[in-house]
Amino acid sequence: MRTKAGYLVILLGAIALGAGCDWGKAVISNITGSSQPAGPRLAVFDGLSPADASKNINFVPGSQIEMRQTYLGLGAKLADKLSGESKDGVRIITIERFAPMKVINLKWKLSRNVETAASIKARNSGKALDPVMEMQTVVGGLENVDLTSTHKLYPPAYWPTESIPAKSTSAIWVSNEVFEELTRTKTATVYFGITDQFLFGALNTAKQFSNAIDALKGEATKVEGKTDVDLTQADAELAEWPLNVNGKDIKVQVIKARNWFGEIVILNNPQNPLILKMTFNPLTKGVLDAVAGDGFLQTLLGYEITRLDNVQ
Repeated sequence: MRTKAGYLVILLGAIALGAGCDWGKAVISNITGSSQPAGPRLAVFDGLSPADASKNINFVPGSQIEMRQTYLGLGAKLADKLSGESKDGVRIITIERFAPMKVINLKWKLSRNVETAASIKARNSGKALDPVMEMQTVVGGLENVDLTSTHKLYPPAYWPTESIPAKSTSAIWVSNEVFEELTRTKTATVYFGITDQFLFGALNTAKQFSNAIDALKGEATKVEGKTDVDLTQADAELAEWPLNVNGKDIKVQVIKARNWFGEIVILNNPQNPLILKMTFNPLTKGVLDAVAGDGFLQTLLGYEITRLDNVQ
């Protein structure tokens, strides 16, 4: 799996995480001489139901999201538990501006332990047997993520290594309009952005990617006469979902929804409808084998958020 993961990082050109924010605790003395922490405090979730815990997840500048790509829709939480303190392969997103139901600005960074060019050359020439690894990092950002009315998502795999406008998308959230539709009627049109060439960036120059996307477009065209591929249906019932928030494992309440392209899991919080997981898994039988039988697109496009920090 190291080879596949390393190849994806080189192919993508990158996705990244924002530097952390060190929230120091100011201390003041009261009239009795005891000390109390002052200033912003981290949210506490002890004793909260999943529904209340979801509503209690509020972002501020400095809040962080940790995200991992999934392998065929699986493995993010297991990889997170096994990694210890290592952030190899973790995309960390740092919130810079958060106006609920309006707009978000974020920075992101992805670090990956990959074999050096010199090591590859040495092994290919027979001068070395063991690879020499180094940590490589790529960074970028999105500005003006639309939380008002857009129905377009922006898959993280497509984010370029620069700070750019969010291109009239809600990125890894759903907009307030979409959230309300999914809540009230259980249906909404959601464009996952998977086949949106406007979002591809440098990925479009990679032959494996362009071939897979062309094949996917062809498969979608076959069913468009009888299926609305972007019509997204939410489950009738809300579900519970495990998530690590401020260093503690809790359960939150989520909306599970799917369209022809795949599935999303949305935090049930109108102020912060974050997509905790996206899985590329087309409804039509045989599509996955037709577009990339080795699971390339599933691994590239699938992600799961495993941790939230500095939530207040």
